[in-house]
Amino acid sequence: MSKLSPKKYDSSVRRKTINNNDLGGIIINHSHSSSASKKRRMNDSIASSYNSASTEQSFHRLFSMMKDCEDTDTVVSSTNSDDASEDDPFEPEERMDTLTLPKGMPDGFYVVKLIEVPMEGFDLKTLKSSSKSSSDHGKGEKNGHIDGGGGSVVVGLSSLSKENLDRSAITSDNCTAPVALMLMDPEEYPSLSRARKACRKGNILVRRGPLRIDDEKMDKREIFDPKHTVRARVGDRVYPGDIIGKQLRIGDGCYPSMTHPKPFDLPVVYEDDHFAIVNKPAGVPMYPPKNNQDGKQGKGPGRMTVRSALPFALTPPRVGTMAIIRRPVSVHRLDKPTSGLVLVAKTKPAMVHLSQQFVNRKVKKTYTAIVNGIPDEPTETRLSSQQAYDLGLDVPKDKDICWQIIDQTLEGKSALTLWRPLEYVKSLKAKDGILTLVELKPMTGRHHQLRRHMSQVKACPLVGDSIYDGGGNAVHLRERGLFLCSNKIILEHPYYNTDIGKKEWLSMGDEEKYANGKIRLAEDGVTIQVHASIELPNKFRSFLSNEGERASKFSEE
Repeated sequence: MSKLSPKKYDSSVRRKTINNNDLGGIIINHSHSSSASKKRRMNDSIASSYNSASTEQSFHRLFSMMKDCEDTDTVVSSTNSDDASEDDPFEPEERMDTLTLPKGMPDGFYVVKLIEVPMEGFDLKTLKSSSKSSSDHGKGEKNGHIDGGGGSVVVGLSSLSKENLDRSAITSDNCTAPVALMLMDPEEYPSLSRARKACRKGNILVRRGPLRIDDEKMDKREIFDPKHTVRARVGDRVYPGDIIGKQLRIGDGCYPSMTHPKPFDLPVVYEDDHFAIVNKPAGVPMYPPKNNQDGKQGKGPGRMTVRSALPFALTPPRVGTMAIIRRPVSVHRLDKPTSGLVLVAKTKPAMVHLSQQFVNRKVKKTYTAIVNGIPDEPTETRLSSQQAYDLGLDVPKDKDICWQIIDQTLEGKSALTLWRPLEYVKSLKAKDGILTLVELKPMTGRHHQLRRHMSQVKACPLVGDSIYDGGGNAVHLRERGLFLCSNKIILEHPYYNTDIGKKEWLSMGDEEKYANGKIRLAEDGVTIQVHASIELPNKFRSFLSNEGERASKFSEE
């Protein structure tokens, strides 16, 4: 789209007095109004601190940085302290009526905040005061602000030095889009990096002159028409009289039409408007390799990936759900040969919330595997159920069950795994003639942690592990693939534990709250958790049964 020329207004448009009633609660920011900050605070529950215009490719780039591990590394992490509030998942989940919001660009986006640039231009005194007072930072600092002589000034503005202003040719009637955001809405854009990020993600619109009424539509809503609007880039200019809009993708009740057929059936274990839990089959990769992203025929898996199957398996969020992701995205990954539970985000707040839970080790995962041999159980590494519970694991503390802990660093990083044997089965092909069904609970998520711990520390590799089984006789156990399944997971609900979500939760009846049997209250009686589990794949029981029968038959002969 071509860049708009400055101060060129459409004579066919008419200015309309904008207020909260007209736009159904949309935020209006009048920079010349003394009550601007009050209006922002009154509308905080609607304003989103998220940029949800990220594309599928950006999510894949995030995945390319993840390690290929059984337990998961997070997709989203905040690497910039300036963006801490941008990763607050509490604000944007409120459901909104899109019929009351101006349409954004492209289709599917709606403007949730409007900022009117006054005709008298930008108040550069704020910048000068902030720059002058930056040396006094710490003396008059209070609640993130400093006293700039003429009132309270956001500390972040001090990063704009006179040299920066001169280099960018900033004047009272000509600002770059990021600087305009900092000046007009310093609470949401306290730093230049935050403002630039919003522009780069396509979440900022700039309209030359007042909004136009869409006379062709029945709803007569105001629109940011493409002829006079741009999705602001970092270098785009903003002038007096312009309208700045912050836009979000808001759910319309459907996912984009898929041009390819359904790749395979992906079982759904739990689902709501915010996230889902699916059961990944063994042998299916999470994502295609980088050189096979378009699903073209070749050596890659094409469309036979969890990523391609998700839009077919899941129901889109209800109409009006805020900050949705265009297509559902898994927030962690399992190895291709591993089966089991995978968490999938439907909204960006849910994605961030779930990822933060992995970072803080709040997600409790349980795996079941078959190992080749009998793992030893030294007394010095033995833990009682109470001790395992005290470590934060989801184990019944009142049961007399012994656990073993493996504390072995991997690549110089701490790696902890708790495990216990569940069953021993005779086998003619196994080490020492025994296969062991084990339960595994990783406390960290290192690369191939479970597989390496059992193989390298316990000398009992997982059955079917072609990487760590050591070859030899173990090759005869590879026929049916890797026997590793993520069959249980406990996590905090990414929506019902937020301020807005709790209000919705409290308004629900008990029958509605606990209808699916997956949602429960934690021991503290406050935190809302999701407990999901699945049966082990049929191949586990059939394999153990066949091996046991063969061994028994041979011993009888």
